[in-house]
Amino acid sequence: MSELIVKEIKGKDGAPVYFPNGISVGTSGAGGINNIGAPGQPGFGVGIAPELPSGFTALPGYTDVLSDNYGNYQYSDGSIMCWVPAFYYKYGTGSNGLAVNECDVKSFDSYTSVSKANADGYALHRAFYDGGQVKTGVFVDKYLCSNNGGTASSIQGGAPLSSNALNNPIGDLTGTPANNNSGFIDAAKTRGTDFFCNSIFIFKALALLSYAHGLASTATTYCAWYDAAGITNFPKGCNNNALGDVNDNSLSFDSSGYDNAALTGSANILAKTAHNGQNSGVVDLNGNMWEVCPGLTMDDSDESIGRFYVLSTSAAMKDVTSGNTLATDLWGAAGYAALYDDLGVMNAFTSTALDFTDRAIDVGGAGQVFSSAASGTLWAMTGAGIPLVADGSNAFGNDRINDYSTNQLLPIAGGTWNYSGTAGVWALSLNTSRASSYPYHGFRAALYL
Repeated sequence: MSELIVKEIKGKDGAPVYFPNGISVGTSGAGGINNIGAPGQPGFGVGIAPELPSGFTALPGYTDVLSDNYGNYQYSDGSIMCWVPAFYYKYGTGSNGLAVNECDVKSFDSYTSVSKANADGYALHRAFYDGGQVKTGVFVDKYLCSNNGGTASSIQGGAPLSSNALNNPIGDLTGTPANNNSGFIDAAKTRGTDFFCNSIFIFKALALLSYAHGLASTATTYCAWYDAAGITNFPKGCNNNALGDVNDNSLSFDSSGYDNAALTGSANILAKTAHNGQNSGVVDLNGNMWEVCPGLTMDDSDESIGRFYVLSTSAAMKDVTSGNTLATDLWGAAGYAALYDDLGVMNAFTSTALDFTDRAIDVGGAGQVFSSAASGTLWAMTGAGIPLVADGSNAFGNDRINDYSTNQLLPIAGGTWNYSGTAGVWALSLNTSRASSYPYHGFRAALYL
């Protein structure tokens, strides 16, 4: 893959160029085009898209870091999506300039190339590689998808779609996607051919941003879910099986009409459910519905030779398909060979906390939780939210990973409305397959430029 050179626009004095509408370009703070902002500050975690695809319009206030609509855009079907600019990150090891488990985030324009960032100890998040290219960012659904006249749309107040006939099934969408988890791949296409089911890497990029934001915040001013004691310093959600949050009794949600599931974006204090603690962020990542997120899979058809796979940076998310026979399919021998990096036999995979012995582990610990690697297997695993250690800690919400061996795995993330304190942005389950069909599995879509 060729090196991406990041070009900056600056005046002769080296300062960012400011256009008449107030947007700046160059190495500036939050508010500049495609700038992720600074952790702990207003506007962090979303940003101004460098361009808009056909069908997109910017919402009023999209350039104002203090606006509820900062970095928010609307597609022609009514879907609200957040632009998440590419960013570099560094997890602290205690010997790389940061204390153990500290996390720093830098804007994409902080370095002129990925290799220069790597030399400084910073990695470009895996979420920003697609189709063999480095991406400047990604549009992510603000809300879980609901049925909008046959289209899977990101609309506030919708009843979230599921992969089961019991609860607002995706099979009712245009084209009747299969009512199982693989059907979410097709459900995303009801909005357009370039949309795709959100990947595990994008979901965990949002988790990383929330972690860095919580560490840097000092008040609830720009991080509504901030907890100075550090006990519940993470995004909240519908997870107590009673339309509330187990860690925050000030929160309530509106019922979707099925069990104790909530309508999308229905929290009475929306910012407490956003990845950046502000109304501008992506919401409902903690609880409500497990989100199907492709990117990892397994071939466990023969346990003696079961293998673990991570999606290659050469795979283009908009082109993957939902079957198990073609080279474009996310499952099956042809797809594994064409789309994934083979990480080897599962019972010999020892690079992370995973061991695939059908157990539950909790993210966090006193030691280094995530790898600081800038490339290779550990970098990819960090991008998928897989920790080095898993002893549980408040900093990571004690979020649960179901560490299972599952043939034709399709990961799910975030937890559900009754997952209690083990739900959260770091929650992940490896015990569901492409054929799974549950009324508490949902999804959101994404789009690369």
